[in-house]
Amino acid sequence: MDEAPKPRKKRYEWEAQYVADYVARKYPGVPCRLHARIGTLPEPATGMELEPAERNLLRVKMRWVDAIVFLPDRTVVIEGKLRASELLKALGELELYVHLLPRTPEYAHLLADQIDGQILTPIADPTVDSLARRKGFRLVVWSPPWLDEYLASISHREKRPIRPEESRLI
Repeated sequence: MDEAPKPRKKRYEWEAQYVADYVARKYPGVPCRLHARIGTLPEPATGMELEPAERNLLRVKMRWVDAIVFLPDRTVVIEGKLRASELLKALGELELYVHLLPRTPEYAHLLADQIDGQILTPIADPTVDSLARRKGFRLVVWSPPWLDEYLASISHREKRPIRPEESRLI
């Protein structure tokens, strides 16, 4: 007996909404880019110059950062994570993005001399906070009004720091 396929649950981009809401509240009216491609295009295997259409196709191979905020005195690079299990990943990603941003031709003329990195999360994690500070980054804890709706959709272990006691070892 053939069973009808279940309709797919519509995917909601919680993390993109989270970062966009934060940037709108924290930096109203400030120039910014959300979900921004950074770095350079991959070099073509042939070594030949690429056509504009080919260059556009290769943009999907570039890295992307959740948000870049262009303040007069500093540029803020924001990597948002809603799950505790993703916070250490955010630390490595942010380190790479802060390094790549000045090498991104599209944004080079918009950058301030100082580039600040922020990990945005609703979960306070003392271990990740300590590691972030060592790298010169900030762990920003912010909870939007709709956070409870999102938290209801994930497991308990994804809502809390993984090992907060480890912060004493760092």
